Amino acid sequence: MRYGQTSIVNFVSRLVMSFSGFFATIVLTRTLGQEQYGTYVVVLSVLAWVVMAAQLGLPAAIRKRVSESDDGNFVLSGIASQFGLYLVVAVSLWVGRPYLNGFIGIEATWIIIVILATRLGVVIIRSVLDGQHLVHISSILDPIEWTSRSIIQVSLVVSGFGIGGAFAGYAIGALVATIIGAYFVSVPTSLPSRYEFQRLKSFAQFSWVGSIKGRTFMSMDTIALAAFVPHSQIAIYEVAWSLAGIFSIFGGSIRRTLFPELSKISSESDARDEISGLLRVSLAYSGLFIIPGLVGSALVGDVVLTIYGTGFDAGYYIFLILIFARLLYGYMGQFMSTINALDRPEITFYINIVFVIVNLIMNVVLILEFGWYGAATATMASSGLGLLLGYYYTRQIVDVVIPVREIFKQMVAAGIMALIVLLGQILIDSSLPVVIILICIGVTVYFVSLLSFSKEFRTIVEENLPFTLPMFSSK
Repeated sequence: MRYGQTSIVNFVSRLVMSFSGFFATIVLTRTLGQEQYGTYVVVLSVLAWVVMAAQLGLPAAIRKRVSESDDGNFVLSGIASQFGLYLVVAVSLWVGRPYLNGFIGIEATWIIIVILATRLGVVIIRSVLDGQHLVHISSILDPIEWTSRSIIQVSLVVSGFGIGGAFAGYAIGALVATIIGAYFVSVPTSLPSRYEFQRLKSFAQFSWVGSIKGRTFMSMDTIALAAFVPHSQIAIYEVAWSLAGIFSIFGGSIRRTLFPELSKISSESDARDEISGLLRVSLAYSGLFIIPGLVGSALVGDVVLTIYGTGFDAGYYIFLILIFARLLYGYMGQFMSTINALDRPEITFYINIVFVIVNLIMNVVLILEFGWYGAATATMASSGLGLLLGYYYTRQIVDVVIPVREIFKQMVAAGIMALIVLLGQILIDSSLPVVIILICIGVTVYFVSLLSFSKEFRTIVEENLPFTLPMFSSK
């Protein structure tokens, strides 16, 4: 399967996942209310950090070692290692449950322990599938998990089970995806030896900071806010964050698709030119959706946020800051993925340490001074710093070609889209139904404009479509 097709499969899967979560979130926010939904968000944020602690970089190590060759049994050794880590973390959580429950505000420890098992299962299965170059299959697990979760959550919450129904749906969705994904995993017949565990450890000892970096980016601000602001405000912040995440899906899909290919190339030969070319492609299209997403949100973001209920439009400026943070982090991710694929985890270890420390300090300082605007700014600033460091260190090991022309063309196309949307608002109005129609028109204008401007984009689209479009037939 071509890289572009695999990326599209991953993107469409994650898009389905995001929209199923989008509609479920609307139901949850309107049914549970801001306060209870905020509590739900805090529990999941704590869970995310617990998941990270129970992994210690293991998924990244499994993905890397499995992708390199067929020698050894990194599948069973990875699963065995993960099970041992889960037991340690689960016992620690139960011992410290009085403090954990006190921070969250409800009896949530046993919920976290149960959901933790299902989350670890689906993450390990995805890592193995990615390492076995089955990204197109592992990608399908995302919409399966989120759709299952959303259907169950909505059914239970609407039926009167409240926040408990939301947690049950979360766990069952992950369990369903784990069972389906396990069917496609190829397990070597040989028993794992000490060598496999050592090889996993050699990568995980550096990559664990990467998981902290990722978790810091995703939820450090939420955890910090939980100590200083009401849960109702956290609900608005999290909705803005989740909505911003929809625009960054395609960049993540490219990164996830190219990593096993880059890893395989680097382990077989010193094909630095090919690696540099793939990095350029990933940078060129990392912002394909998020650049117009930022421009469009500046025009209609406040109206879109009202979908979640009264008062959510208060997160408009937070929404814009977080989209820009996602944009910076997406480009940073392409550099970090390339460095890891080249088996230089010690470099990403250093970058991740700097990112985590800066993000933590800025969150505490800026939240105390500026509240939730400080949290969003801390996320944006640390992402910018990480991008600069990623670029600097990637240049030390491979040629980096920044596709300035392609990125500029995306910005021009986004500008044309903005003019059309703005004109529609002036001539008609800015009500929610009209804005939804304008968004659809704007997306169409953006891609038609980009196809007109960019020969490279037209070529990529043509090569990865299973059929020929009329606009390409005369090429």
